[in-house]
Amino acid sequence: MFNFRKTLRRLWNNERGDTAILFALSAIPVLLAAGAGIDYANYNSAATHMQSSLDAAALAGAAASGKTDAERATIAEASFDANMARGAAGGYGTTTDFRVESGTFKADATLTVPMSFMRVAGISEINAKASAEVGLASMKQAEIAMVLDYSGSMGDISGTKVKYIAMRDAATKLVSDLTAASPGKVKFGLVPFSHHVYVTLPKAYVKGATGTGNWTGCTQDRKYPYNLTNATPTSDVDTKWNQPVAPDHASDGCSGYAANKLVVKPLTTDSTAVKTQLAAMKPYAWTHIALGVEFGYHLLSDNMPFNEGVSFSDPDTQKFMIVLTDGMQTEPAFGPGTSRNVSQGEKNLAKLCSNAKADGIRIITLAFDLDDTTTRARLKACASDAKSFFIANDDTDLSAAFEEIKTAVASEIYLKK
Repeated sequence: MFNFRKTLRRLWNNERGDTAILFALSAIPVLLAAGAGIDYANYNSAATHMQSSLDAAALAGAAASGKTDAERATIAEASFDANMARGAAGGYGTTTDFRVESGTFKADATLTVPMSFMRVAGISEINAKASAEVGLASMKQAEIAMVLDYSGSMGDISGTKVKYIAMRDAATKLVSDLTAASPGKVKFGLVPFSHHVYVTLPKAYVKGATGTGNWTGCTQDRKYPYNLTNATPTSDVDTKWNQPVAPDHASDGCSGYAANKLVVKPLTTDSTAVKTQLAAMKPYAWTHIALGVEFGYHLLSDNMPFNEGVSFSDPDTQKFMIVLTDGMQTEPAFGPGTSRNVSQGEKNLAKLCSNAKADGIRIITLAFDLDDTTTRARLKACASDAKSFFIANDDTDLSAAFEEIKTAVASEIYLKK
């Protein structure tokens, strides 16, 4: 049997030494090239991390309303240091420069990345540079509807966390960070969906509800094509939301929604209330993505039954809808005629996304631990652009995606007009 070690030793101990010398010399460039590749990969990862950290720091400094230039720089430095400590460049030496010039917050950073294998060639370190510029905070506002999947599968584990807990933690941090950057400039709303959406509506807008005042319970989508719009229901029963109750439809376990705190929260600047609800909600039942987006669209509209949002034409407000799901559409939806089926729900989602984007809503979609390629493609098509679609395979990916979403939202609010 061939023995590599013995053969190598025999070559090395050749009396003339020629073979050993040639072997060693020929191995050097191969090993150096391989090592250089590893060093470059480390360098590239560290440089990317530095740029991301600098972008976030510049946004933090620009968003700090009512602060002096020096205070803005201190805030940016703290943000940069905190983000750098958590990633690929953690522990590497950096120099930074944060300043305000002509109404713009500017940031520069240099990172020293130590080399390992390239030391053989006399290269012990390589410097990476990054820069960022963000206009100082304007009066622009943001309205964000978080349409979050709370179906039963969100109780599974992905990575190191249960999925709904990973989603809760990432969403809570998003609310905290954006609120801290500029209190009062951002409204948040929640649409926890599974196969129904549990919500409080005026009785006049719910099929089968009588009298005046409000009604609270589970809803199905409205009759087609009203389930594709943000229009206010009228006296026409087909424009109203359906209750999943007999004799038309089974209740499908509606009682679980209140028990799991899966209640729609309209847009509000009360970030504490939003975070409190995020902390309380738990998964339940199946998946109706289109219904979640339907209510997200309504939350961001100034039409009744939700009028907490400003008009779509308001030039000082950017509207966002964040849609996260871990599964396929499993609940049927209304289409032309009287039939309801899952395929129609998929078609309705595409049309709802198209209509919402036409009204100026920026849609951000996340496929969380979602293997179905067809649903992934549908979410990608729903998103406003390629940068607004995220694939998160585990809790770490999800946290990183929400950090990018935070940066995207902040950029919309704080970039100079």
